[in-house]
Amino acid sequence: MRRGLIGGAVLAVLWFVFGWTPLVLQGAGGSLATLSQLIPSPMRYGVFGPPALWAVIVQVLTAAALIAGYAVLATWLTPGGRFTFAAGWLAAILSAFLIGASLDLGNFFVWIGRFGVRGALGTMGAAPLTVWWAVLVGWIPALVTMRLRSGQRFETEQGAGTDAAPPRRSRVSTSTIAVVIVAVVAAIALPFAAQAGHAAAQEQLRQEQADAQAAADPDGAAPPDPAAAGDPVPAVAPAGAPPADGACTAENTTILAPAADAATGHRGQTLQLVNTSDAPCTVNGYPDVAYGDQNGHLLEVTVDHGSSFMAQDPGPAPITLEPGDAVSAVIGWDANSVHGQLAARSLWAAAYPGATRLTWDVSLDIIPGTTVHVTAWHPRDPIGG
Repeated sequence: MRRGLIGGAVLAVLWFVFGWTPLVLQGAGGSLATLSQLIPSPMRYGVFGPPALWAVIVQVLTAAALIAGYAVLATWLTPGGRFTFAAGWLAAILSAFLIGASLDLGNFFVWIGRFGVRGALGTMGAAPLTVWWAVLVGWIPALVTMRLRSGQRFETEQGAGTDAAPPRRSRVSTSTIAVVIVAVVAAIALPFAAQAGHAAAQEQLRQEQADAQAAADPDGAAPPDPAAAGDPVPAVAPAGAPPADGACTAENTTILAPAADAATGHRGQTLQLVNTSDAPCTVNGYPDVAYGDQNGHLLEVTVDHGSSFMAQDPGPAPITLEPGDAVSAVIGWDANSVHGQLAARSLWAAAYPGATRLTWDVSLDIIPGTTVHVTAWHPRDPIGG
């Protein structure tokens, strides 16, 4: 039995070497990926793939079934304890068949309810693969077992002399039963673990697809990239001249940003500055405008003060806002394709450069390099004016 366990360990090592090597070569790509197709692998059915925990469980059960199965079969195929090369090779083939047949039966019973007998049969195929692999390499553990020179004999072998102690049959029987139990339990548990791993992998894939769809931009812009380089949008733009006394500031006003308007090939968005205090304030000039992309970075946009197709710029002029009064400004730009692009996904605006910006989530076809035209604050909405 001990030699059988050693031979089974060799078979298990070969299983993983021949199974993982093609996978590593495929990952390397190029000519090495082509070379991987020439290496016989017994592990193409249900042993790779996420989640990692289930893959580890499947392969641990596979190793246990191989080692214990080879030891039991090699012992049963050698009556009298005289191990032969042919018995070892056959034990390797039957052990590999045990793994493949176990996986095939699991697939069959899982899919027969959905696809019927014929469809379920189509999901099988592990057994021929594992048997063919064992035919090619199963002679190696048989040869290793034949050449063992450990100075120890099979537990079933008789003593060399008359003074030798009689075989301890009860011990041999107990160890053999234990190895048989390990082989049977591992073979039975293997298809359940493989199917549970497959179900967990499918659930993980569905979750990833759902997350990707949720994160996908409805207009086809590039998805968010947490590793993208860029600068965050400043909360305050560099200030020009300080505001005069009684000016409209972030402390006594708020800005409203309704949805953008559209004309053929052109876009426009109105900003409204509302005096929320109980005292008048004065505004004069142009609003401060900036955009953030889907990664939260400052979008490279040129802001030009002046008219656009969507609005005429009345020019800067001092305007006094009584409590509750509002003025408007219009941002205009030409339509762009955002497919695969960074695009404006947040709008940042303030009453003037140097004031604290307010921000809104938006979905605008403004991409890097776009020029937006901003009118001055004006008592009326100048769209179309």
